[in-house]
Amino acid sequence: MQFNALHPETRLLLNSWKTINGLGDSLVNNNLASRDVGSMIDRLFMIQRVAEGVFVYKTLGKEITSWVGRDLKDNEISTIFFGPDKVLIRALLESAIHAPGPALARIIAFGAKIGQRTEIEMVFLPLMEKSGVARMLGLFQPVAANVTISRPAIRFSIAELIPPDPRTPRNPGLRLVKK
Repeated sequence: MQFNALHPETRLLLNSWKTINGLGDSLVNNNLASRDVGSMIDRLFMIQRVAEGVFVYKTLGKEITSWVGRDLKDNEISTIFFGPDKVLIRALLESAIHAPGPALARIIAFGAKIGQRTEIEMVFLPLMEKSGVARMLGLFQPVAANVTISRPAIRFSIAELIPPDPRTPRNPGLRLVKK
């Protein structure tokens, strides 16, 4: 499962998922413990599959809301995309559910001023339940350290989709725990 994620925090989350699922290096746990992951909290989100190809945001961080200009809770994930990108993101999420394995989308966010754009990585990590996978943990990660586009972004466009590796063993250990 090689994603070539561009941002270190995206790689950290992917490697953590691999380690939890027995697919990665145990040294990642030490690396994760030594890093301040608090900076990722405002970019994390949880989505739930409510029907085939339909995924809604259940929780999301404040930074995501500032990027899209509205609270997306209980909105379908594809609402931030237009045209064929809606179909593509739904297909990527379905592949992550059925594998189950992590998936990555690289998207371009366009600002209000001419020429304003920045690249964003969205990673989707399946969470197992007794009935199978219905939810995914995600990270909305701008790739550049200093993002200078105006917010909210006026459009998001998919640049690249990286589906789960079909060779990933079907033994996910990252589980959703309900109280």
